[in-house]
Order: sequence, then structure tokens, then C-alpha cells
Amino acid sequence: MSKQAYNWKRFWCPRTAQINLGDRGYLVDPESESGKHYNPELVGLEAIADIPCLALLGEPGIGKSKAIERAIEIRSNGQDPLVLALHSYGSEDRLIRDLFESSQFRAWIEGSHTLHIFLDSLDECLLRIDNVTALLAEEFKRHQDKVDHLFLRIACRTAVWQSSFEKQLQQIWGEDKVEVYELAPLRWLDVRHAAECKGIENPDLFMKEIWDKRAVSFAIKPITLGFLLNVYRRNGQFSHQQTLSDLYIEGCRILCDEEEDK
Repeated sequence: MSKQAYNWKRFWCPRTAQINLGDRGYLVDPESESGKHYNPELVGLEAIADIPCLALLGEPGIGKSKAIERAIEIRSNGQDPLVLALHSYGSEDRLIRDLFESSQFRAWIEGSHTLHIFLDSLDECLLRIDNVTALLAEEFKRHQDKVDHLFLRIACRTAVWQSSFEKQLQQIWGEDKVEVYELAPLRWLDVRHAAECKGIENPDLFMKEIWDKRAVSFAIKPITLGFLLNVYRRNGQFSHQQTLSDLYIEGCRILCDEEEDK
């Protein structure tokens, strides 16, 4: 997917709430008059920024890593956050060294300031370190007396998030200080905005062709929206013969071509 940044406002939903996609398959805009009724529990990231321990969940390719970047901007306040992309870790020793033995973490232990920790791609780390959640819980528990000055953000795929890990975090921070939110799909206006940013000459026609192609389920996720945009921009349209599988495969090929050209 193209790394182009879009000026999207993303919305988050408590895991126990429902996400309404009643706007032609797109997220009903929580900021619209109807959205206040259909998606009343959806909020922006700023509204949940003060939660001490926050799990940010979402489906693959929906934008969790970008959300972590935004969370860093909101919570850092000019401080030096401790940020780790967990997908690159394959051993306990390296993770402990980079996190709990880091200069930032040790300075926090010895000081009285607040530390912000951001852990991205927990789900990918679990593929290599299957006990990583137990490891994290054990290490954080050792410093339970100081967690009032510790803000933790963890990004993970929804299906992989472990309720047992959530309970461990609640025991460390306190049940009322741990929350789990899920990232909602894109709105119609977000997808149209992306088409404009990509230089598509007629964004409204692009939106119509997505509908005609029954490709809205692709459009509401950033990674597969990137495939649609790339295919459309290269060909000027979607071929009538292309199935959704064809669109996905062509989008992947274009993405590979772009990477090889760099």
C-alpha cells in the first residue's frame, strides 16, 4: 500500500459496542446527525487519551500502526516515549533488553516522572514469542507500585487479543484503568478524500464504481483501499471483467512494482 498519509479522523469503539456500517457499507459518520444515533459510542483517539492502560485493536490492514503513531503525538507532550515495533522481535532476551532494561525504563524506575510506552504489533510478536504476554505481565507487575506514572498503549489484531492478558493488566493497573477499544472502518468521506489525494480526476465516479463493483468491503480498510486506488489510477477505471479477487491480485502486483522502483 502507498505510504501516502491522508487527513482522516479515525474513530474507536468499545469492544462491547456495535459498529454501524449503514452508510452504503461505510461507517456511519459519528460526527453526523444520524451518526450520533447509529454510532453513539464511537470516539476519536483524543477522547480516550487519558486512559492509563489502553489496548488498541483492529482487523488486519485497518490502520492500527498509524493509530499508534497518532497516539504518540497525543500523549508524548514533548517527553521521550518508549516505542517498540514488536513484529521485529524473536527472542525474550532482546525484548527485555530493549524494553525493561532500556535507559528510559530505568530512568523511570529511579525517577518520579511519567513514562509513556507504545507497543505495536503484539499479534505478530506472538508468532515468534508465544509467551510474550506472560512476559510483559510479569515484568510490569514487578513495578506495580509505580504504574500510576506509567501509560501503556498496545496495538493488536482483534482476533488475537488474549482475555487472560487483559485480566493480568487489570490486576496491575486496576480494573477501571484498563480499557480495550477497536478501530472502526473508514467513512464514505474518508475514501473520497483518499481518491482526491491520489489525483483521481473524478472521485465521485470512483466512488460509484466501487459501489457497482461491490468493493466497499475493500474500500473501508486502508490497505485494500490502497489496492483499489492503485488499480484505478493505473487503468483509469475498473475492468468490467475483474472480480474482487482479480482487483486484489492486481493491486498486490502494482504494490510490488512500486516497491521495486524505489
